Amino acid sequence: TAFNYDSSSTDDDGSCIEVVEGCTFLGAFNYNEEANVNDGSCCFVSGCTDSTALNYNQYACYDDGSCVAIVEGCTISSMFNYNPDANVNDGSCIPFIYGCTDETAFNYDSTANTNDNSCIPFIYGCIDEAAFNYDAEANTDDGSCIAVVEGCLDAEACNYNSDANTEDGSCEYPDTYYDCDGICLED
Repeated sequence: TAFNYDSSSTDDDGSCIEVVEGCTFLGAFNYNEEANVNDGSCCFVSGCTDSTALNYNQYACYDDGSCVAIVEGCTISSMFNYNPDANVNDGSCIPFIYGCTDETAFNYDSTANTNDNSCIPFIYGCIDEAAFNYDAEANTDDGSCIAVVEGCLDAEACNYNSDANTEDGSCEYPDTYYDCDGICLED
């Protein structure tokens, strides 16, 4: 049927107008100036019509190009892995954990994600406080500790101990004009 069908006509005079369905309301977003039959499709709400977009508007019937893609990530700015481009928090936020992050440092903290400038270099030496060569500056034992051996360190003394490394005040000396065996050296 034609838009201008006339049931009382008897001949087709070539003046028939084709039916064009569409929105015929001038204020609608989808107004169709070529439509001559309103099909009920007129849209008066614009917005994002992409259901996967962040700002999807279920009531919009006309896409206005405003759709924003979803970017998942940490949206809390006070977190270590904050993503300024994210617009949907995905629960992945990690708090700042301060410590030494240098794997070559003495006090490396594998749980830290933020360096706090507390790293201490390895200082090798004897860390046994009871050892003869204890090094108060050392933080890592290098196997060099020497046991304390007390004894007389004076080679002129009768009881000199060549194995001693710590003087214990036990040195004994011969009487004047005698040797360590008590033999008189001058008559």
